[in-house]
Amino acid sequence: MGIDNLDGQTVLIVGAGIAGTALATALGRLGVHSEVIDVDDRTVGAHIGLTNRAVDVLSEIGVLDEVVEAGSAQQDNVFIRMYTEDGQAIPVPPPPRPDTDLPASIGIYRPTLSEILVRAASAAGATVRRGISVSSFSQDDTGVDVTFTDGSTGRYPLVVGADGVRSRVRELVHPDLTPHYTGVAALRWMLDEEPPGPVGFYNTRTEMVAVAPVKGGLTYVATGAESPEGHRVDAGEARDLLRSVLARFPAPVTSALLAKLTDDQNVLVHPYEWIMVPPPWHRGRIALIGDAAHATTAHMSSGGGLALEDAAVLAQELVAADSVEVALDQFTARRFERVKLVVDASVKLLEMHQAGASQMEMGMLRTKATAALIQPY
Repeated sequence: MGIDNLDGQTVLIVGAGIAGTALATALGRLGVHSEVIDVDDRTVGAHIGLTNRAVDVLSEIGVLDEVVEAGSAQQDNVFIRMYTEDGQAIPVPPPPRPDTDLPASIGIYRPTLSEILVRAASAAGATVRRGISVSSFSQDDTGVDVTFTDGSTGRYPLVVGADGVRSRVRELVHPDLTPHYTGVAALRWMLDEEPPGPVGFYNTRTEMVAVAPVKGGLTYVATGAESPEGHRVDAGEARDLLRSVLARFPAPVTSALLAKLTDDQNVLVHPYEWIMVPPPWHRGRIALIGDAAHATTAHMSSGGGLALEDAAVLAQELVAADSVEVALDQFTARRFERVKLVVDASVKLLEMHQAGASQMEMGMLRTKATAALIQPY
């Protein structure tokens, strides 16, 4: 039966981030209409790296050329360029890459990626509405009745929560599940200048600073700093936290960046959190994908990639299965172990770094996990 399950009906996708808009695009290209809603009216973010098979998804949903044009494509894994805190190269085992002719990774400004995916979803027939979320659900064997935050209602054969680590959909269907805070606040900064030296990952015994080029003559800087759970970090404190980290890295690149971190610079901050929702990733006809189901730290640079893979796989299963219920079961079955590998490895890498593990040890774990990730989704 496959796609006939959804013939003439509209799938509701909650969240207009990477997972939600990629799913809307994939479904639209297969003839299924979707409605995408998001409580925010714009995308906030800095740089994102899309690695391994995430690039295949971009090709599958027809946006690869546009993403490559707007970003920076690489033919090697991003974790190959490791340096000490004073700028000396660190030998690490080279992570494997997919056996395809596609780029191994693409770095892109996150709001630009969002614009591309929203345009693609709209072009594929999706309706995108901003400033609205879900208030409540009620479902039966044939569909889900939804009440929205503006008081309006609707009925859908399938609702997909793609609304991030603090998912409202997950809160409604799994009120007992909350993200785990790592004790670290992520700090991200976009400098409106070219990188002042070699890009890559700079490491002390227990800390890392990522420096990456962004198309358009920009530099992306990312790191983390310990911060109490629930503590709200304001703009000034975020800059001071980043300054304190950079001050412990005497490499010429990081020293130059520290000098450029003036009080007019904007440093984004958010808590490093992770969650792994147990299977299945659905309750009836309400499903979770992306960070709503499996948020992770950035230590495998795979969060965005997993979200893209989720979108492609769910669309494939909805087309192939005889019913929505079977499609959702198959989706979880295909995704759970692959995603768990990344979440577990990312959290372990954070713990290893905090404990002072060598980059060679961490590189071996990263290479082992990457060997699984380069396999087709």
